[in-house]
Amino acid sequence: MSKAERPGLPDGVREVDIEHLYSRFADRGLQYGPAFRGLRAVWSHGEEVYADSALDTATGGDYLLHPALLDTALQAALVPDIDRDDRTFLPFALRGIRVHKGGARAVRIHTVPGDDGFSLALTGDDGEPIATIGSVVSRPVTAEQLDAAAQRTQLLRVVWKSVVQQSDNSDQQRWGFLGTDRIGLTGALKATRPLFDSYPTLRELDSVLRAATAVPDVIVVSCTDEDSPVRSAAQRALMVVQECLADHRLAKTRLVLVSSGAVAARAGEDLSDVSGAAVWGLLRSVQSEHPDRFVLVDVDDPGNSGRSLAAAVASGEPQLAVRNGALLRPRLVRSPPPPRRRSLTGTVVITGGTGELGRLLARHLVTGHDVRHLVLLSRRGPGSPGAAELDAELTALGARVDVVACDVADRSSLESALAGIPAPSAVIHTAGVLSDGAIGTLTPRGLDKVLRPKVDAALHLHDLIQDPDCAFVVFSSVAGLVGNAGQGNYAAANAVLDALAHHRRARRLQGLSLAWGLWESENGMGSDLSAADHNRIKRSGFAPLGHDQGLALFDATLGSDEAVLAPVRLNEAGLTGDIPPVLEELAPTRTGKPAVTDTLVSRLAELPEAERDAAALEFVRSVSALVFGYESGDEIDPQREFSAAGLDSIGNLELSRHLAAATGLRLPATLVFDHPTPAELASHLRRLLQESNS
Repeated sequence: MSKAERPGLPDGVREVDIEHLYSRFADRGLQYGPAFRGLRAVWSHGEEVYADSALDTATGGDYLLHPALLDTALQAALVPDIDRDDRTFLPFALRGIRVHKGGARAVRIHTVPGDDGFSLALTGDDGEPIATIGSVVSRPVTAEQLDAAAQRTQLLRVVWKSVVQQSDNSDQQRWGFLGTDRIGLTGALKATRPLFDSYPTLRELDSVLRAATAVPDVIVVSCTDEDSPVRSAAQRALMVVQECLADHRLAKTRLVLVSSGAVAARAGEDLSDVSGAAVWGLLRSVQSEHPDRFVLVDVDDPGNSGRSLAAAVASGEPQLAVRNGALLRPRLVRSPPPPRRRSLTGTVVITGGTGELGRLLARHLVTGHDVRHLVLLSRRGPGSPGAAELDAELTALGARVDVVACDVADRSSLESALAGIPAPSAVIHTAGVLSDGAIGTLTPRGLDKVLRPKVDAALHLHDLIQDPDCAFVVFSSVAGLVGNAGQGNYAAANAVLDALAHHRRARRLQGLSLAWGLWESENGMGSDLSAADHNRIKRSGFAPLGHDQGLALFDATLGSDEAVLAPVRLNEAGLTGDIPPVLEELAPTRTGKPAVTDTLVSRLAELPEAERDAAALEFVRSVSALVFGYESGDEIDPQREFSAAGLDSIGNLELSRHLAAATGLRLPATLVFDHPTPAELASHLRRLLQESNS
């Protein structure tokens, strides 16, 4: 809203950009719910603030002065200083409150600084007084204090929500089934798809494509069956995905991977297909790297799922479950605090016990839970760096500590280690490794490197720990739920851990999978991340957890009835762009004026021909700066190769995705390798746009 559109503003006011205001508040620890995000416009005039606020149409309540309106008036006073330092001034005392007219649903706000705070006046559109506050006294708090107070709001859980099914108008689409029908899908597909083919092998699919007469619109693949090992299922899915991505003839074909019993879409469901969960995790990362190419569907009745699969593909959702004919889609939502706090006692076993997370957890269990016996398992055991010092420290705190050399991924080694432990009261599996890379570069060995310490160990622990009274906690990652680009192997492994927690609970055993966001780390899995990696994580909607934050969240989860919880620190600013559908309900409500979608096409259309080359280069440099984490495109050398500047395979995919969205073009994954400098890339995009418009 301009000054001309808002009467009553003095000359010289400056409009404040509040498009991402509530995300900035959240980054400082101020979490506002939808009803309290009412600021519509803010102006500053020296130290005075003018603002407009309105209640959301869904916000009800019979109040003389609605608390949400009062709160947004107090928020307005915070806006000019929100980015100045690490302190936030919050209202401490309000004096001289008078309400002149009740029932307002929208107000104009004016704050005037005083000796110890500010005064506040609320008026209607016509200037009629609504309320006044003679003095609002503020006190400073730090972001850390606010963040600590909001710890429990950072527990997330997955809910599956109904999708309204659209009419199926896809009868003219050609569908095909690739590979072995492991769960009984082909009969249902043949009965409901007029144009349907079967391709028993990739070679037979290639023969059809060579004929160039019937390129399928949709290819269905059965993920696995209940007896397929996790590693085999993941490797098979990886091979099919890589073959399809590498074949340009399938650029417009959607690949639908179907499982049965790989996700728990309804409360209490057992996951009979833990191996299929690995495929779901892997494909979630593939979907992040290659949007709109792949669909995941889990069905409860494969033999009668033909129409449901067609409806699933038509819905546009990347991940769905079919239950009793209904389509359900997964969404991460905030989880309420668990109803009770549980302390761990007795003997606690920690895998990865001498790693950074294991050490933190061991100290916390001794000092915060009064655990008196710890068994720390790791490959090198007492020979691990710092193990002797950790043992001495915990012993001095009154705990008995056994540091045991054990390869937890080796069943016999783990069985021998557990044999000497008298009935553990809790097992906490923290072991794991990272080996990131784009899906096109992932190999079976790269899969195994991550699956072995995380999945093999968890499955062995599951087999060996069958005591229903023993707490069973596995450390997984939010990557398994969201599907981080470049972490297909890691997402696959963590999705299995989440599935295992559901599987155990269905068998009346204890099971809790904690899908952590990244922890701040000096020596752990996040210690090797580059500045670009950290920037990418922040843009994904998450920020690293401090050690105290993580341990507080760990405590909060122990009393939960959920099988899977995601303890994370959200970065709301990263939830405002192109985010995975699973994160949509965490995205903040937009404030201020709607953003104008700035695409390369729209930018070039406004310019004369002579200026378009320079504009294209400027655009490529600005998008590159976003991917590299730079402040401005001016920091990008137009003649320097992207690889020399440090662009990795994941960054290449991200840059290609941004440019595809900005041009409306389907761009190959090799885009940056084929056009290695910003100048060459900009020229190539200009040519493609000219050809597409000719």
